[in-house]
Amino acid sequence: MSRRESYRRSLREKGPFSLKMHHPKKIIGEIMKIAKTTVVTMAPTTPVYDAVQIMSKRGFRRIPIATPSKKRLTGIITAMDIVNYLGGGEKFEIVQKKFSGNFYKAINESVKAIMTKKVISTHVSAKISQALRLMKNHNVGGLPIIDDEEHVKGIITERDIVAFFAAKVSGMKVEDIMTTKVVTALPHMSIIEVEKTMVQNGFRRLPIVSQNEIIGIVTVMDIIRFFGSGEAFRHLKSGTLMQVLHTKITEIATKNVVVTTPDMDIGETAQIMQKKNIGALPVVHDGKLTGIITERDFFKIIK
Repeated sequence: MSRRESYRRSLREKGPFSLKMHHPKKIIGEIMKIAKTTVVTMAPTTPVYDAVQIMSKRGFRRIPIATPSKKRLTGIITAMDIVNYLGGGEKFEIVQKKFSGNFYKAINESVKAIMTKKVISTHVSAKISQALRLMKNHNVGGLPIIDDEEHVKGIITERDIVAFFAAKVSGMKVEDIMTTKVVTALPHMSIIEVEKTMVQNGFRRLPIVSQNEIIGIVTVMDIIRFFGSGEAFRHLKSGTLMQVLHTKITEIATKNVVVTTPDMDIGETAQIMQKKNIGALPVVHDGKLTGIITERDFFKIIK
């Protein structure tokens, strides 16, 4: 029996995290007990730049889009959507075609133009196990929580899941669930090159490697904070942002990288991620990058 299967069995035997179906009253960790119930939403007509500012200041990687009056869920916008739009992927075609490459006009476009309209959500009565399966099966990092009228009542994210695991998991090693095929960035790469790499590969964070050593890490939120900065805004107004997007990624990346090792217990790893408020840890063995463990990798222990 593999360690992963052995650990799943131990979780089921412990009870609170059982993935079996139980009457809601018997489940300790109901969805609303670990979800955030104070949710920031935006109207579909909100300008993209306002979304950038909120994400940058509040540290949000996703914001539900809802009707202003009744908060009825109509979409969701993520940090990756914005990176895609402002140079990283196919949504950049809107900037080029509709606004002739004028970033200043483009950031005043409403979020409904780039948001995801078919939102994967869960109900206020859902069990934790149901939410986890939804996030795993649809490969999403967050679920808005809605009531019978589709009003937004909360949100659960990968970070909430890591916090949940941090108090419970043990007996498995980082190497059991880490991602071994790591997409990295090089120090000479520009912001726009990294944007494209993130969008093409679907990764929100890239370790920066030089001569097989990690010298930094860049995340989608680093790029969002860059777009939300005063300097970037000045370039947006003057129409010279494309020039700034060729800045080396090391200018905005995190230099002091927290790492882990393949043999570290995943419970301890989750605690480090929770304490440091970070979504991933590069995995290093003998000074070399051998993998990365992210919040989403914790879903691998779920059937």
